[in-house]
Amino acid sequence: AVRARRAGPIAGLAGGLAAACALAAVVAWPQLQLMTVTPTIFETGRGQHRTVALADGTRVTLDGGTRLSVRMGSQRREVALDQGEAFFDVAHDAARPFTVKTAEGSARVLGTAFDLELSHERGPGRVELSVHRGRVRLAPKGLIHRTAELTVGQRAFATEGRLSKVRAFDPAGDDWRSGWLETDGVTLARLVERLNRASPTPIVVEGEDLGRQRVAGRFRMDDPDALVRNLALVHGFKVREGGGGLVLTR
Repeated sequence: AVRARRAGPIAGLAGGLAAACALAAVVAWPQLQLMTVTPTIFETGRGQHRTVALADGTRVTLDGGTRLSVRMGSQRREVALDQGEAFFDVAHDAARPFTVKTAEGSARVLGTAFDLELSHERGPGRVELSVHRGRVRLAPKGLIHRTAELTVGQRAFATEGRLSKVRAFDPAGDDWRSGWLETDGVTLARLVERLNRASPTPIVVEGEDLGRQRVAGRFRMDDPDALVRNLALVHGFKVREGGGGLVLTR
């Protein structure tokens, strides 16, 4: 009788551990199942746009110099954006959340349309989210960080585990898909990074001080050569040819 009374708590603990393990297995299964799916790779070269239809009906438009891999599981849909920028028009499926992961953070939705850009030009990497329809959660990399719920016409970015302030933009305006970029202020280095996705001719900024030069306006992206030469006249830097591309210098 004494042995039976002492075994009771131990048996209860063992039962609790077994239940916890079972719960963990249930929670982890969707991700484990997803990892068994062979990813489909999509990528574009410089100056190339491409629109692809995923197996679930989602349509993705890739900017130049963009690479992503797609896994469609029975309970989750996951895309890894390795570089570049893409516009996602996500097919609604409440039973299978759709997540786009990058090195700097992730965006999770059920059914919506949004743009996601991964940037690494001169400084810490960052991922920028612009929501065109629905609602998207932006989460910086790391386990314990503040997230943000963005809705139509809102934009924010994540960098080094932190979130920026949410800003407004016009989702009906032109963007890179129609050959335009409109900004109220961006560094020359960031602009050149975007131009390099649109241009088959590489463009290089020499010097960190010039890379930090801020420019603003509405830029036509399909003629990068003319754009950087016009900016050189306005901001007082030089453009020369070299190394098979264009070099911007003071």
